[in-house]
Amino acid sequence: MSGRMDVLTVREYEANGEKKKAFTRIGAAFPLRNGGGFSVTLDALPIGNHLLIKPAREDGQRGGGGGGGGRGGGRGYDDDSIPF
Repeated sequence: MSGRMDVLTVREYEANGEKKKAFTRIGAAFPLRNGGGFSVTLDALPIGNHLLIKPAREDGQRGGGGGGGGRGGGRGYDDDSIPF
């Protein structure tokens, strides 16, 4: 792996009787030069206990319909782009 990674917090919620997940970018992870791990910088602390680290997205890149109403932190992460 090379380059910056996004650190996301995952929040589960229910809408119209359906369980969904919302992803909010809360920081970044940078690979160490020796390849032995990552340096993680958080801009916010997660409330829950679930973090996700994914390759960083460009500002203009968006997932399927995400980015509004606090979903995905405006970075394009939504229920459809990160299946579990």
